[in-house]
Amino acid sequence: MAAQSPARDLVIIALPGVQRQISEARSTADVRAGSEIVTSLVTVAAGSLQAQGGELVIPGGIGDPDGLPNRVVALAPPGSGASFATGAAGAVHDKWQDLLRKVFQPIRSAPTPGMPSVQWVCVPDDGRGYGWQWARAQALLTARRRVRDFEPQKWPQRAICTLSPRWPAEDIPPPNLQDHEQATLSATNWVKRRWQRIQGGDRFPSTLSIASAPFRRRLLMLAANDEIGNEINAAMTALHKEAHTVGGSGEARVPGLPTGSNPGAQWFSRSGGPWVYPERWQPRTLARDTGRDVGELRDVAQAGRTALNRLLKVADEHGVHRPTDYLAIVVQDLDGMGRFLGGEGVNAANVTLAVDPGEHRRVSGLLGRLAAGQRTALQRADLLGVPVYVGGDDLLAFAPATTALAAAQACHDLISPELPTASTAVLFFHYQAGLQAALTRARELLDTAKESVSGKHALAVGYLRRSGVRECSIQPWSGTNGQSSAAMFQVFGRDVAHPLSPRLVADLERDTDELAALHRRDQELYRAELTRLVGRHLGGEKAGRAQAATEVAATLLELGAGQEPAGTARVGVFLRQEAR
Repeated sequence: MAAQSPARDLVIIALPGVQRQISEARSTADVRAGSEIVTSLVTVAAGSLQAQGGELVIPGGIGDPDGLPNRVVALAPPGSGASFATGAAGAVHDKWQDLLRKVFQPIRSAPTPGMPSVQWVCVPDDGRGYGWQWARAQALLTARRRVRDFEPQKWPQRAICTLSPRWPAEDIPPPNLQDHEQATLSATNWVKRRWQRIQGGDRFPSTLSIASAPFRRRLLMLAANDEIGNEINAAMTALHKEAHTVGGSGEARVPGLPTGSNPGAQWFSRSGGPWVYPERWQPRTLARDTGRDVGELRDVAQAGRTALNRLLKVADEHGVHRPTDYLAIVVQDLDGMGRFLGGEGVNAANVTLAVDPGEHRRVSGLLGRLAAGQRTALQRADLLGVPVYVGGDDLLAFAPATTALAAAQACHDLISPELPTASTAVLFFHYQAGLQAALTRARELLDTAKESVSGKHALAVGYLRRSGVRECSIQPWSGTNGQSSAAMFQVFGRDVAHPLSPRLVADLERDTDELAALHRRDQELYRAELTRLVGRHLGGEKAGRAQAATEVAATLLELGAGQEPAGTARVGVFLRQEAR
């Protein structure tokens, strides 16, 4: 007979508001800092519980930030759980005060209400076992989230933070700011903005660097060719010279880019991302970024445009598409993870989980390995992704437009069948779009996808144009033809043998009512009419066009489940135009 587990208190500590903390951002560096701040606070909570004598269940360890969730689960000796949790919450607040000291030198006297937010529950073992404790703890956490307790605050005559309007901006900003670093921010967002400096970590690639990464990778690979490399290297070096004249801070290299074999190519790999866009070479843009006078930058801007035009001409001659203005946010979330851990849901293999510490620790290990694998996959040279947060059950990353769907596919395929299925949203957005709005939209798209597809396991693909125009296509990850939905979107690529004309969208919009009526009356006629419309707008050689029309029409029917085909077609046309 197996020995009965000793009675212990179950302690769960949660740090809510993670998505808000990450999404309140103006730059990719803000996004990364928000993620790392939360991770550092969770690490402190886990470390405190462990140091007091608690046994960690989730996460199983705290050595690697990958796979670290925003809550900690631990077992404590009977009667000690509440004091352990109180000590851990105190350690989190002490860590936050230490960060404020590092930023403001000395510490500010005013509070930062709601940051950090630490919620905890403790459930003693009354003899009904760990499964009962877990269910009780989840119910208590749910009830706790409904309580909005806060100390009254009064901020007369204070400006509002431009990133988080619920907080006042600091009257006295941190010391030693450069002119371009001046901002109207709350204390919490100053910690985010100064995170890289106080931690000494690496820079984070900008939206421009991520969007232009495939273009730069192709040129860097050609530059290594002995036969044609000299011309390309000379164009890179000329652009480097003009950018060096402007000055300004450097960029972080997108993981996966070749490093280059000479100073010009090395700069192009690391910092050349923003400089391959003509808009960057406008005098007003340069003046804004450097703080210099517009008049003194006119000649510099002209020289830069000349150097860039030379580089783009060389790229065109070697069949390299010009850089797109778009990149993508990839968000992924395991479906029903809470129900699965509670023994109510199933994994991808349709198996329920035994609710005990050993199984929870095993699942935590699976999530950690998944997170590490996803980080490695995203940073491959063929994907050029930039992970922000990889928690195993939750993922946020940036990717170039041309590789975003492949990056989503790679992350999806790494999920073990011992875990629940995952839903994913891929949102394409302009590099000059408001990052906060794009992050919010990506999360909304993921939530809508989970609600729209029966059984979840959904893929949402959408775009947000600079003008504000948006569209999306939502479908199950797996198609009835055995292909993944991400792979099916390849029929809309610009390099396929029979590219799709944007004029198809106008026809589908014009015939929406007729197509809907035909769909209700006769499925075969509906498919035939859709195939006919598609065939009218396919390019390429006449040979094979009929077969291509049949395949594209079938894809339109398969994708965007339950939606009108015009929406999916708009997404497909967008991919053809911008995912290059």
